[in-house]
This record gives sequence, C-alpha cells and structure tokens, in this order.
Amino acid sequence: MKFKERVCVNVLSPLSLRSPMDFLRAVRTYEEVFPNVLPEKWGWWEPLDQAFDAQNVEALVPATGTCETVFWQRKKYPKAEGAFSVRWRSKSPMVKDTHSNIDLTLELADVEQDLLVHALETLSVRTEADIAILDVANARYKDFAFDSASAPFGEHFMLVTHVLRHWLPDVFWGTVFGPPYVQLFGKDRLMSAPAAVVKELGEEMIYLQLTDKLADTIYNFDAVLASRSAVKAHLAVDAFFQSERAYDRAEKGPTGDLFVTPEFQLRVDEKD
Repeated sequence: MKFKERVCVNVLSPLSLRSPMDFLRAVRTYEEVFPNVLPEKWGWWEPLDQAFDAQNVEALVPATGTCETVFWQRKKYPKAEGAFSVRWRSKSPMVKDTHSNIDLTLELADVEQDLLVHALETLSVRTEADIAILDVANARYKDFAFDSASAPFGEHFMLVTHVLRHWLPDVFWGTVFGPPYVQLFGKDRLMSAPAAVVKELGEEMIYLQLTDKLADTIYNFDAVLASRSAVKAHLAVDAFFQSERAYDRAEKGPTGDLFVTPEFQLRVDEKD
C-alpha cells in the first residue's frame, strides 16, 4: 500500500503472543485506541481476504489454539496496514528467538498526533513492551535508517530483535523505553533527557518525545536531528549505531560485542 508521509508505529513485547489470551488482549487494545482505524481485511498469509469482524476477534485464533501472525489492511479512509506478529522461534544456534511485534502504518495527515501517542503508550503498557517507536519516514534519513537496519526497505521503520541484540538503531521521534533499556541507560538519566516530552509510564517504562510536533519529522527535520543528537549525547552509553563502526551482523553471530546492548528476558508461556 502506498503512503505519502508514512507514520510507523512499532511495539516489541517480550510476550510471545502465541496464547489466545495475550494475543486477543493486544487486538482488543488496538480496537480500543483506534476505533476508527479498524482493519477491513486480514489473513495469516497472502491474500488478505478474510473480513475483519470487531465483534468476533476470536476468529483470528487458528483452530489449533496457538496464535499465528495476523496481517491486515484498511483501504478506505483513513487507510492503514499492520500486523500482530507472534514470536518467531529459532531453530538455529546462529540466531535467537524474537519479540512479538505490533506494527502499524498510517498516513501522517489522517490521524491526530495525540491519538497516535496515546495508542503507542497504551499498547506498550498493555503488552509490557521492551521498546516501542513512533516516527515518520523522511527522505533525508533514508540512508541512515537503511544502514542502521531500522528501516530495512528504506521507508518503513521496523525494529527487529536480531538487530537490537547488536545495536540500538537510534532514538526515534517517539520512543518507549521498557525495562531492558531503563536498566541500561538508568532511570534518572532517561527522565532528565533534553527532549520535548519525557514521561514515566510505569516503574520501568519511559516515553521520550524529541519535539513538540510529529510533523517536524517532515517539515522541521533539523530540529528533530538536533534533539536526537542531544538525547544520545546525554544518555552517554555506547549503545547507538554509528555508520563508521558498522559491521556485518552475520559474522558476529546472534549477539554483538561492539555496542552495549541489553539482555532481553523473553517470556515463556504454555503456547511458546
């Protein structure tokens, strides 16, 4: 689906989302925060040809009772697409299991900023997120986003656990730092970061916003860059990707040793 100014929401949770209880809680939370941006069609794979019924979200659970990733799209206004991705389980010693991932893309002009921020915060709290982001793809940022692997296709932000075990790509316009990153950076240092908004969402969960307006990512990108640099300098931990120190992650194995990264404690449940 084509977007002119692509808003990306990405929530990484240590929950597997394979159990119907956790998966449906995530879907219902999405329905709660985005009642006017509900999916139209969904599927466990292409084509997305199943009609979404907000009154019967249990249909998203396969007959096996173990949830699978659901992809969805909405073509009418406001258009959107996304996925509720369950944990990917590794069968190789060269990589480790991943977070589950709630992914959403919308058009910048179609949804109010306050709603987007509220949705990011609520989804993060309800899924106990390790990290979550809200940002808009900007052509000036495309090369760095591609190099840091925060936007593997150059235009859509998508945090991936495999990358986070090597480096944190960046501070995004809106970033929720969950327990692993609060422990890594320190709560006091995060709370005193030089950002437009810094808010505590929980005991070990902090929301940080670089500038006052999400539209700055398109129309005042220099302010976003300046705030991003100031925040990273303030955090003073060698965790963030740097182009001049880049390396081939495949050569390092599942976990890197050049940048400082947290040890993720992924939850195990009866469906995992």
